[in-house]
Amino acid sequence: MRYIEHIVEPDRLLLSWQTSIPGESRLRMFVAELIRNGNDADLVYLKESEDFSKAQSLGFEKYTGFDTEKEVHENVLGSFMKRLPPRTRGDFGRFLEALRIKNDANVSDFALLGYSGAKLPDDDFTVIHPFENASPPFELMLPVQGYRYYKDQLPFAELTKNMQAEFEAEPENPKDAKAIKIVIDGVRAGYVSRGLTGSFHKWMQSGLTISAYVERINGAEQNPEIYLYVSVK
Repeated sequence: MRYIEHIVEPDRLLLSWQTSIPGESRLRMFVAELIRNGNDADLVYLKESEDFSKAQSLGFEKYTGFDTEKEVHENVLGSFMKRLPPRTRGDFGRFLEALRIKNDANVSDFALLGYSGAKLPDDDFTVIHPFENASPPFELMLPVQGYRYYKDQLPFAELTKNMQAEFEAEPENPKDAKAIKIVIDGVRAGYVSRGLTGSFHKWMQSGLTISAYVERINGAEQNPEIYLYVSVK
């Protein structure tokens, strides 16, 4: 099992939302950001952004408990940490292991939100660590976005741990000129999360060595999830 050896403590996290309306694009839209404020964090709605307007047109109203009429909500970390198991739980070590974070790692609650994604089964929000301030070497676990659309090219039954993955910019992508596709076993398997594409472009253009391997395969063929272990040096 590979572990994250270098924790990157973020200054901010992105809060993304996606609609559950059938037939609509499942593209994640960034509706807010979490800004580190000492040992706490502030929620700032991105009200002037195109993503925020599009999300509202598709039914986004607010993050539970924090009205959008107020652009900045201070000291929200405790509320967001309810999305994660408490550190006092007996199986918290297993939670960290699933993230490939060692049990004795020095990682803040704020960083844990980003490393875990803080996704709940009953809402449409995900927290994204953008790794914009990361200095190599470092590692991250990366979900393969959109694999369900490409599983005919790379069947779920043929996926195995340790398969190597590569990243390729896709400027001709009609939905996102900054898209970066993930290639496994020579075929497109999905895409890098939008919140991370800016960082990936910077790493690729800087000539850093980016190594990636299939690390976790979750779910079943009907609802598959693939996670890559990515090392940047």
